[in-house]
Amino acid sequence: MTVPRLYLSVNGCLCPRSEPDPAWGDVANASISIDHGDGQASTHDVHWAPGLITALDSLLMQYGVELVWLTSWNELDATRQLLVPELHGLVGGRMLDVTTPPIDPGQTHGETGLWKSQRIEEDQNVPAPFIWIDDADVQLHGEKVLNATQETPSLLIPPHSEVGITVADIALMRSWLEQLV
Repeated sequence: MTVPRLYLSVNGCLCPRSEPDPAWGDVANASISIDHGDGQASTHDVHWAPGLITALDSLLMQYGVELVWLTSWNELDATRQLLVPELHGLVGGRMLDVTTPPIDPGQTHGETGLWKSQRIEEDQNVPAPFIWIDDADVQLHGEKVLNATQETPSLLIPPHSEVGITVADIALMRSWLEQLV
């Protein structure tokens, strides 16, 4: 069987906009500065539930899931170089390109997550069962991805951006992965 993939976003998923699902317990915080070069930098105050990171690591290991970072944090490799060391988990993972603009002659609105759906479609040129977790773009572009990958088992999870990935979301992923075995 092909190794399943987890396409994972950071903002609103791992790092919610408010407080993580209280069922996770403790909350960790960090202030991460990203140097964009030419004197430009940005600082991101993030928080997450260490229990979520442990649960995701366990899920990835138990089911042999490939972690694929699909987030604006991939620019300048900030995900793996700056965020992951703070998380104390989710080490490695493959990054999908965030710098190439979406190609869609029919798009005139400049929808934000279009690049994410296109990266998934490109990545699925070599089909593998997948889970896509994104707080906004699953709802905006999930149907497009499902139509492009009809023959591939998939699970799309749109967590509420205020709390991010919940204990129930992990249970859903575990159940879905169990059915693949």
